[in-house]
Amino acid sequence: MGSFDDHTLRILYILVVSVIVWAAVQVLTKSFVVSISVGTAKGKRLRTLTNLVKSAASVVIVSVGFVMVLQEVGFNIAPLIASAGIAGLAIGFGAQSLVKDVIAGFFILVEDQLDEGDEVEISGKKGVIKKITLRTIWLKDKDGALHVVPNGSITIVSNFSKNKS
Repeated sequence: MGSFDDHTLRILYILVVSVIVWAAVQVLTKSFVVSISVGTAKGKRLRTLTNLVKSAASVVIVSVGFVMVLQEVGFNIAPLIASAGIAGLAIGFGAQSLVKDVIAGFFILVEDQLDEGDEVEISGKKGVIKKITLRTIWLKDKDGALHVVPNGSITIVSNFSKNKS
């Protein structure tokens, strides 16, 4: 009976620590955005990036907690971790263009290359940026057509609004 109680306490400890770490990440990222974006026009960009950080941190925290609980219950996690590595590799090969889009979008946001409302020419299409996400840029041309450009396919951007007052 003592062994069961030890496992139960360890599982509760894992769950409590996971929840505390998750809550800390949520609070720290929110306070970071609030402190930096006060008085700036960079609020949307910061929210996008911090949402990415919060999502990634949440996945890592839940995954690590889940694996630790499985190990505590008595499952052999070595095959699970090996399978996850192989599955991750397969998904990585299948999602190369998605990963390329997200990485390019991350750098577009971090480097402050573009903002919503900028007049730009991207991939031969000239117009005003309506929306920027980690994966795509939504560009509306003068005729009213909306072009959705994957960030990974962008090679040259001409920004006609960047240094105007």
